Amino acid sequence: MRLGGFLVAVLAALSLAVPRADAAEKVIAGTLGGQAPLWPFYIAVNEGFLAKHGIDMEINFAQNGSAVLQQLTGGSLDVVISVGLTEAMQAIDKGAPLAIFRIIGKTAPYVLIAKPTIASIADLKGKTTSIGGPTDITNIYFARMMKANGLKEGEYETISAGVAAARFAALQAGVADAALVLPPLNFHADKSGFHTIGLSFDYVKDIPFTAAVVGRAWAAAHPALVRGILAAADESVAWFNNPANRAAAISVLVKVGKANDADAEASYDFLRHIDYFETGDTVSRSGLKDLLAEEAKRNLVSPGLTVDKLVLTGVTEVTE
Repeated sequence: MRLGGFLVAVLAALSLAVPRADAAEKVIAGTLGGQAPLWPFYIAVNEGFLAKHGIDMEINFAQNGSAVLQQLTGGSLDVVISVGLTEAMQAIDKGAPLAIFRIIGKTAPYVLIAKPTIASIADLKGKTTSIGGPTDITNIYFARMMKANGLKEGEYETISAGVAAARFAALQAGVADAALVLPPLNFHADKSGFHTIGLSFDYVKDIPFTAAVVGRAWAAAHPALVRGILAAADESVAWFNNPANRAAAISVLVKVGKANDADAEASYDFLRHIDYFETGDTVSRSGLKDLLAEEAKRNLVSPGLTVDKLVLTGVTEVTE
């Protein structure tokens, strides 16, 4: 199935699966392509957690983080439920009236997959790897993985391919020798003759990964909806992490994310293993400061950008 057809199928499944609540208020949400890291929101829709808080959420997909944040800034979206933190930081630094109001992924679930001829990360010297956009968060994780394996910038090539499905497509097409993807694509890749050579989780543990972002004006006008989204996210993550719900969670990803049973099961166990999802609404100041420092080193945000300028004060609690 082509990527466009896949996203249409995901959207169709979401529209069919949303439990309607009486007098629920419509919220137009955006995010990236439908992979396992969006699991809590699939759960929030299908298990009625959003409806419980009076929210009828329409989820739309974009091909990259910059595109979805541009839609949020322009007012065509009310909220972005998951996007790379670096892209949010860059947008806010440039003056976009946005705010981070929840961490979604507290560690990156990236999996580096490669052709059979590539035995290890060190073998990527002189080779090409498909990663995300030129300024997105994949660059930080990939660079740290390469450095830990003795490879410096300039000793390898990268190509930008947007979302994980597009990165995998570049590997399949032979344009790249390796690709940085998200589950369940890595499990599908293993069955297609490719193999895993590294996990970002093994190399980067000090910075958060993704966040929910909202326009400040919309948040000020709809405080109950913002708090409802937060509550539904908290409830969905708790539901996901309950071992008693493992089979039901897998069923949700199969139904909505269009994963097969085996990939969904492996994705569930993988995300639980790395403790991927943030369980509450608090945001770590130290984690955001570390990421800001990384972005400043890459000259992608100004040195004056602070954690307090990033978060939705009055709603989001910042801890040390």
